[in-house]
Amino acid sequence: MAYAFQTRIELECADGFYPRSDLSTYQSDDFDLRLGDLHYRDVREYAVGRNTSAGWQERLDATNDPLPVTRVWTDFLPQQEVERVVPARSDGVEFGMEALARAAVSGAEAVSAALDSLPELYAEWRRSQEGLMTGLAPRRLKTGQALLENVDTAGSRIRDGIDLLKRDTMAREAFGLMNTAMAMANRGREAVIQKKLPGDVDPPTWRPFQLAFVLLNLVGVTDRNSGEREIVDLLFFRPAAARRKHILDLPPMRLCRGGSADLACWVRASASSCATRYACSRRWSRLRARTPADP
Repeated sequence: MAYAFQTRIELECADGFYPRSDLSTYQSDDFDLRLGDLHYRDVREYAVGRNTSAGWQERLDATNDPLPVTRVWTDFLPQQEVERVVPARSDGVEFGMEALARAAVSGAEAVSAALDSLPELYAEWRRSQEGLMTGLAPRRLKTGQALLENVDTAGSRIRDGIDLLKRDTMAREAFGLMNTAMAMANRGREAVIQKKLPGDVDPPTWRPFQLAFVLLNLVGVTDRNSGEREIVDLLFFRPAAARRKHILDLPPMRLCRGGSADLACWVRASASSCATRYACSRRWSRLRARTPADP
């Protein structure tokens, strides 16, 4: 008696296999499922496995048009190359943590010069997305329109956050403290990874989506009566370092309206909050240096 485990089954067809599209979520009332249907509307499947994955070979001809898929197989350990995503930068927006901290200390005009272009660039990107909706099926067009409405709401909240920093001295000071604490933590972590002194690593910067996430939450964390307090904003992304950043950035800001009329008392409380989280981050960096596995 013999047993075969994880055997590979391969089929070939000179005429090519017929692709199929997954339309199971097209009529769904669940917005997340409809979002997936929109995002992956151009994906085609040539094989499906049961208790295994399936693979196939896609090729292009000399004119870059797709050729028929003539081979499909079972694959128990599929692999996929994921391209590195490099964040876009703009000369009109300041993403440096230490530079933003200095701008917050300098005053409203410096904050305006550093951040005012961000919502405009976001609006420009939003306009570029409208062209992608041409030719969509009615159900998918409705989903796309809902996404653009969400983009408009996010853009408005980002702009409101910047306006808050320009008019509210206390919020601006908390923003500066937060950026200082984040820069210190980032330098400490990178120093361990790169085996350098903290002052020798490159100045730490925000990714655009990270800075936008901070700004669109500022009004909600400073105004106890804001309707934004009913909103739960979530970020879904893989890098562990980026996840840890967001453990640290917003807590100092929530102390802006802590109820104390004494600014000095508030600054001490904010500094304590920053220092505590900075210490936690430094401890995590030391643990990461000894433990390569990502939790």
